[in-house]
Amino acid sequence: MVEYLLIISSFMAGQAELPAPSGDPSVVATSEPEAEATDDWLLMKSLLQTQRDWLRDKRMQIYGWTEASFTASSAANSQLPMGFNYRANDFLLQQNWLRLERSVVTEAATDPSFGFLADVILPGSDYRFTLSRGLLDHQLTDDAGGPERYGIDPVQFYAQFYFPSLAQGLDVKVGRIFCQYGVETIHAPPNAVASHSYTFIYNPFTHTGAIGTLQLTEDWSTQAGIVMGPDVFIDPAASPYGMFSVKWAPPEGNDSVLINAMLGSGQFDVAEQFNNPNIIDLIYTHAFNSELSFTLDALYGYQTDVPGVGIATWFGVVNYLTYKFCDDVSGTTRLEFFDDIDGNRTGAKGLYTALTAGFNWQMQKAIILRPEVRYDNNNKSQPFEGSHDLFTAAADVIVRW
Repeated sequence: MVEYLLIISSFMAGQAELPAPSGDPSVVATSEPEAEATDDWLLMKSLLQTQRDWLRDKRMQIYGWTEASFTASSAANSQLPMGFNYRANDFLLQQNWLRLERSVVTEAATDPSFGFLADVILPGSDYRFTLSRGLLDHQLTDDAGGPERYGIDPVQFYAQFYFPSLAQGLDVKVGRIFCQYGVETIHAPPNAVASHSYTFIYNPFTHTGAIGTLQLTEDWSTQAGIVMGPDVFIDPAASPYGMFSVKWAPPEGNDSVLINAMLGSGQFDVAEQFNNPNIIDLIYTHAFNSELSFTLDALYGYQTDVPGVGIATWFGVVNYLTYKFCDDVSGTTRLEFFDDIDGNRTGAKGLYTALTAGFNWQMQKAIILRPEVRYDNNNKSQPFEGSHDLFTAAADVIVRW
């Protein structure tokens, strides 16, 4: 297990915001991040009325959630490289998440506005997947050279500026920011199912730098930014990367298309044993009707000068089909093909095929239950404790506070 965790730390801490890369909810999301702050959860309600009024007057909210899970597994101890619920036949406290935010004014705005957001995992087991190089990453070796089960990660913190008079609005974020591609997300509530895809886990999670999103028309938006590098906070060895995206999403339409790119040196740093991948990502969504929706996430990544490999490449294709049974219950099937051609991402070569079926039940306003069953296979390697196959049945509960 420690071997796999060190592989993950080296590929990820040298190596996910919003359910959709431009901050819009994906069809597989259960809630919209911007909408979370519209409710007073337990932490806000526990404050004195004068304190709540002061925070509201400043457009501020403080809230969070706890996510705990149990996974029954055909593996004995560890399900890596599957995750984030990587422990087999065991409980995990995956997230204790605290969020403090000040929203920007976008509706009918005429003047620029300023906001900020700070997210902290304190503590949780998910920290070992999300830590950036140069920010508390010593935790990955604190337990006899391996990571402790639980740790802390200030996973996101940024200042935000909104300029309504530029086209149909320019949003600028400066700080440590969730990656702007992919369907799944680091913070638990918006995800449709409990476990994560390989395409999400084995590509960068966060960037440190500045990213701007410009709404050109109602249908079109674009994004550009410059960051320190993939999953880097501060490190002299990091090389700058550019972030780019174009999105077409008609407000009244049933379809949307998003193309993202993260481009930099694309060269493995041998001296620092540090990954610098280049990523190109495509997301297509289609709503068949008000109940049934489909999302496709297709990703290509590569980097050069990898010892013993040369040019390492990987592909991910993830299909999500979601049906909304009622306001409180939805079901999602996720079929993924992730080809780690050279073993550069997961530590095990081969094509991973993973089929997941799960439910998302909002039992009460503040409680979400997500049971799932999953089957994983690697056609070349035996990454699951010496087996090609992995069978899991998992459930997590999210309690907002």
